[in-house]
Amino acid sequence: MKSFSRYALWNFLMLFCIQTQLTSCEETASSPADTYKTLRVEQQDYTQNRRFTARIESQQKVEVRPVVGGTLIKECVKEGAQVKKGQPLFIIDQAPYIAAVDAAKAQVATARAALSTAQLNLEGKEKLYAQQMVGEFDLRRARHAREEAAAQLESAQAALASARTNLNYTTICSPVDGRISLFEFFEGELVDPSVELPITTIAVNNHIYAYFCLSEKLYTDLFEEYGCSSSSELISKLPPVTLYTTWDEQLPQKGYIDAISGSADTSTGAVLLRASFDNPSEIFRHGSNGYIELPTTKHGVFAIPQDAVIRIQNKYFVYRVIGGKAVSTEITVLPSVDNQHYVVISGLNDRDIIIAENAGMVSEGKEITQETKKTEP
Repeated sequence: MKSFSRYALWNFLMLFCIQTQLTSCEETASSPADTYKTLRVEQQDYTQNRRFTARIESQQKVEVRPVVGGTLIKECVKEGAQVKKGQPLFIIDQAPYIAAVDAAKAQVATARAALSTAQLNLEGKEKLYAQQMVGEFDLRRARHAREEAAAQLESAQAALASARTNLNYTTICSPVDGRISLFEFFEGELVDPSVELPITTIAVNNHIYAYFCLSEKLYTDLFEEYGCSSSSELISKLPPVTLYTTWDEQLPQKGYIDAISGSADTSTGAVLLRASFDNPSEIFRHGSNGYIELPTTKHGVFAIPQDAVIRIQNKYFVYRVIGGKAVSTEITVLPSVDNQHYVVISGLNDRDIIIAENAGMVSEGKEITQETKKTEP
């Protein structure tokens, strides 16, 4: 009896397991199709905001250099100050130039006296010649002496003007309104026009230029997108652009592309563009870096969530829902710029229904229960 009881218990357990498995299989076979969010795609115009690294330059950047040499004896402004056109910046030792002016004045006085003497001599010779007391040769020599004295006076006056100009150059003034940079020379140091380095520079930062490059392909696409046949026509049709700092702070003032390089980079084929911005707050300065945001619009495309796309190597796929089942379809997309959408340019038809999320969890031919919505812009 004891042996029979164990045998009966074993059979009971086996039958229970088999029944449980059959029940589970029946439940699986009869379970409904999985529910997925789906999307009915429609052709639309989609604007992408593409960002490009930009190099910032001031509208004007002027090097401050001495016209005359000498010892720098005074700094009239502080480094980094805002300066006005004509404002004194530096003073070079004026003593030798004041002495040169005084010497030139003395030369003018001497030349003027010599001219007076030559004039009196000429007048006397003319009277004597009229009385036939001197010959024509003496008269001509007196006239030449007077002309030479007049020329000497003009030369002395020119030397005086030059000496005064050089004296004025000892005060170095700002050539423009702008912000002065750090100094390369300081009080007590010798400056000279032949020195390679300028004393400092002044940048006009209230209006700036941002230089950035477009790939040859994107540049060509812009011509097609705006229906242009020349660079000047493209410039007139391009939309306003936005400038950001490297830490993503936006310049409030919009800018406009106002120049396109006539040649491409020989190594990359990239095309250089320039955008112009007002910069009253001087958030950007000459030599800064930033980002240009250029909106580009694609017509008749499909914008779908990235979660709806499966990427395998360099190919992209979505699952279309056809007859209640998932059918994989290869698509062609533009590079993503907002990390949220892909812009599909081929592979889908208007009003196709696709699985909108968790596409990587779907398998080919899987039955789908739809929660459909229209494509989002």
